[in-house]
Amino acid sequence: MASKLAGGEVVLDHGTFKANQPPLAPKRKLKIDRKKSDVEWQWAPFTNQAREDGLVLHHWQKKGVEFAEYPYARFNTKLERVTYTDDEYERLLADRHWTRSDTDYLINLCHRLDLRWPVILDRYAPVPPRPLEQLQRRYYHCAHALARDRYRRSRGGRLESEGGVPAYVDQSQALGISSRTRDFDVAYEEKRRRQAHVAYCRTRAEEAEERRLRDELKAVELESRRLKRRARGQPADEPPRRSGLEAARLAANAIAPPKRPQPGQPYLQSSRLKPPEGAQGLSKGMLTKLALVLEELGVPARPIPTKLSCDAYDALRRDIVTLLSLQKLATSKDLELRQMRRAADDQHARAQHAARAAQQHTRAQAYAAPKRTAPQVTRGQVQKRARR
Repeated sequence: MASKLAGGEVVLDHGTFKANQPPLAPKRKLKIDRKKSDVEWQWAPFTNQAREDGLVLHHWQKKGVEFAEYPYARFNTKLERVTYTDDEYERLLADRHWTRSDTDYLINLCHRLDLRWPVILDRYAPVPPRPLEQLQRRYYHCAHALARDRYRRSRGGRLESEGGVPAYVDQSQALGISSRTRDFDVAYEEKRRRQAHVAYCRTRAEEAEERRLRDELKAVELESRRLKRRARGQPADEPPRRSGLEAARLAANAIAPPKRPQPGQPYLQSSRLKPPEGAQGLSKGMLTKLALVLEELGVPARPIPTKLSCDAYDALRRDIVTLLSLQKLATSKDLELRQMRRAADDQHARAQHAARAAQQHTRAQAYAAPKRTAPQVTRGQVQKRARR
């Protein structure tokens, strides 16, 4: 809802602004390069040499710029068809697990779908159905066997190689083969896919547990190296363990303090802008995060190296390193807190379960105990008690 007040103002639910004016205005004037903005564009026709039907399409292009060939036609790469004769099939490709018709169908399907294996697996129809790894192994075996045999025949029986890779692989890349597919390991590929599926289906609790175990493994390896040094009589040069706040303070102090000119020792003020590589308390990951935060804040990579700007740049970097260190510390402490709460909840649940089990056991014993019956009183005893 909007209402107009005196003075020509319009009041909306989200604020007040003057009529006939935009609610937002640029803070500074935009600099427009007139020389670059004078480029004229035209709606021009073009043909793609990758198409065989000669279709004429149109697009915007700079006026006066002509292309002898459509620039993106070079990306239209096609897979070369794997062909073989009856003699080559019997001599190189015969397999008791594959028939000639199934092999022909797979080769044609791979050529038609450009080795898009998920689609090939979906379209593969022969019975019985085969897993993806078996299809990949059959195609790569056929392509490599044919390319290797034809290259050897063309070289008079010699098979040249460069850097451990046969030369026929480079000349047959149009078949979709490479040095990685030369010895296709089905067992390794199946194991890799299973591991990828397990990693993809992990829950957040499992990821946190894996990170915890990895940290424990690092601590065990560190202690093992320290004990080995001590056993060899070498000093254990491991730095003393510090608390999280001390580590954050050390990382922030790793940024070099401002230098002061000394007589006979000139230095460049711009040297203070270099990242503090190799400083104690700053790892490569911390330096990468520092650069990302500076880029996100819009700080130029090379500000003007005056004393004022360098001091402000150092102070900003110290604050960012302190913030990142405290964030890392807070994350680790939060993880420890969640683990402690989970352990306390489990202990409380076990205690409650034990209490309920003990209570049920007590009730069962009470029900199993023999009931005491009241003594029977005769009529004569009742009369005697009444006389008394």
